[in-house]
Amino acid sequence: MPNFSPTQENYRDLAQALAKFTSLTQIKTLCYGFNGILLKNNLVFLNDSAIRSNLADEDLTSFALFPISWENQLWGLMLCDASSVSQKRLELARTYLTDVLHQAFAQADVPIQVWEPLKPNQIKQLNYFNHLMFPANSHPRSTSADFTMATAMIDGQPISNDDAYQSIKLAVAYIHQHIQHALSLHEVAEAAYLSPSYLSRLFKKYLHVSFVEYVNNQKIALAQEQLALTFIPINQISAQLGFAQTSYFTKIFKRKTHLTPSEFRQRNHAIQKVYTIPRDLDWQSSDSVYDVTRNYFKRRDIIYRSDTDDGTTYVTQIGDLTDSAGTRGWVFTVDGQQLLQSVDEVSVQNKSVIQWVYMNYAH
Repeated sequence: MPNFSPTQENYRDLAQALAKFTSLTQIKTLCYGFNGILLKNNLVFLNDSAIRSNLADEDLTSFALFPISWENQLWGLMLCDASSVSQKRLELARTYLTDVLHQAFAQADVPIQVWEPLKPNQIKQLNYFNHLMFPANSHPRSTSADFTMATAMIDGQPISNDDAYQSIKLAVAYIHQHIQHALSLHEVAEAAYLSPSYLSRLFKKYLHVSFVEYVNNQKIALAQEQLALTFIPINQISAQLGFAQTSYFTKIFKRKTHLTPSEFRQRNHAIQKVYTIPRDLDWQSSDSVYDVTRNYFKRRDIIYRSDTDDGTTYVTQIGDLTDSAGTRGWVFTVDGQQLLQSVDEVSVQNKSVIQWVYMNYAH
């Protein structure tokens, strides 16, 4: 690393500048230094577990990764949420972030540069190279610069940070990033550097559902959201979700929901808000819908309140929408089905997606 050692004051100045940039542009921006420092939300994180926790809270698949060079060395990354940002705005952001770094570390008097964001295929190749350098059971000792957690829990049991776990994480992230396209087992397996048959086994092991069921459940959940909240034609929704034929989309939709897309739209036109929670590796088979839902909204700082009446738990508020004199309120679906049990009685084992819907009970 360069001879100049940034002080805590330097990092605080940079964190404040990034927070101001986020506020002005609405582009959420983080900075991660390979010396084990994370700048996020106007805070400086030095603790390894805090860094991992804060990175785990973000959907990094939606972020543009800008490498940072200091003199002639790779120093870290700027991470900008690019989910709704044009290429031109990202280029302007890169220029601004370079200036911010120069100001924060002015006394270093060394060249500091924010480079163009890594392309998806470059990130994939980096992951591939990591697998070549550190094959299973030969990973170097974990350091504060690691992006992934050293251990994770599946159904209450610790699992190692091995290739299988990292590959299924990569596969799930790829599915979420490309859910609005046609997805095949072969394509996702290639993105995760696995054989299709092995990826299929990993889905059963870690997510307890088949690859096809998982993907279709995510697509149908998005279709339900669009049918309820928009006037987009059904054939267009089908095409946007990667279905080659609207008839096949209708067949899958009806198998999952017991309604055709048009019937679903007619019955649910009064829906005001939908939250979709796709299954990830944090779900435990022993969890209920209540457990998963509570954890999901807590991690995202979204208000979530529930109450119990005669042994039945029900949700009274999500965000700024609350029950309204028995006429409006929140109901939940699991894999496209509205269930009658209490939210804390429904297990998420073998389930792929939860949706919370704010609706008019009269409809």
